Amino acid sequence: MQAIVVKEAGGPSKLTYEERPLPVVKAGWSLIKFKAFGLNHAESITRAGGSPAVKFPRVIGIEAVGVIADSTSEALPVAMKVMTLMGEMGRQFDGSYAEYGLIPNEQIYPLEIDLPWTQLATIPESGYTAYGSIKLSKIKAGQHVLIRGGTSSVGLAALKILKALHVRVASSTRRFEKLAFLQAEGADEAILDQDGLLQTSDHYDAIIDFVGSKSLVDSLGHLKSLGGYITVTGELADEWSMKDFSAFMIPMGSYLTNFQSTLVNRTWLEELVKLIADNDLHFPIGAVFPFTEIVAAHELLDSGQANGKIIVEI
Repeated sequence: MQAIVVKEAGGPSKLTYEERPLPVVKAGWSLIKFKAFGLNHAESITRAGGSPAVKFPRVIGIEAVGVIADSTSEALPVAMKVMTLMGEMGRQFDGSYAEYGLIPNEQIYPLEIDLPWTQLATIPESGYTAYGSIKLSKIKAGQHVLIRGGTSSVGLAALKILKALHVRVASSTRRFEKLAFLQAEGADEAILDQDGLLQTSDHYDAIIDFVGSKSLVDSLGHLKSLGGYITVTGELADEWSMKDFSAFMIPMGSYLTNFQSTLVNRTWLEELVKLIADNDLHFPIGAVFPFTEIVAAHELLDSGQANGKIIVEI
């Protein structure tokens, strides 16, 4: 089989193709024939050497969709359509940048939706991260919610899910030229994030912040008191901590938490799949690349110019 291997840290050109033997199943693991996978900012960080726990050479990739090729579990029959994400996939064991992958059974999930593989590949990481953030934010129909970092693939997925849940959605971007794009994708309001400050005086029932620590203080200033929720999910600004933070920055009676997709709630994932099927949701795709063009795909990923999820089809 063909695999894409990072042998040393660096830019997209460090992603190289290698012929490898087909993995053999072992107790507790199954072999998936990957059909497509989405690209993630975390993979760009790992490729560049920003994940000290990852030792090269490594096949990176933290999510994929495909079919079971072989398994030791009766619950995972051959040809079953599945998705997988996170765990230590692409970090402590080889991930999705390959034609086949050996994956622990506990992190393989049924994917019973009749959509093209490229569309299915938008669901695992972006879809689940968006949905998990929404669940933690206790969002209800009719509320006014802000997505900060709205043009990211996960921000766009959150927008589609929230509109299906009948929520009034504001979505922010740092680029003036992206405001119209957000509105075209369904945002009720598109807000400019200028020099780290939202160009609005509105306050929100909930805020999902995909930018992270760099924008948190300003986000807290736009959260309603008494029952508001702000969930920090991801660090698009690549700043993982902040100085001079005080709990008194949180509006009184409101709540600050974080969501991490490293622990997958199977029930939430099943709810997401049903929500997608029932509402015919399609998360935006920024570009689709063939397996042979991973370098070009990562160049686009690093540019931040894709309007939606970047998908690699095998």
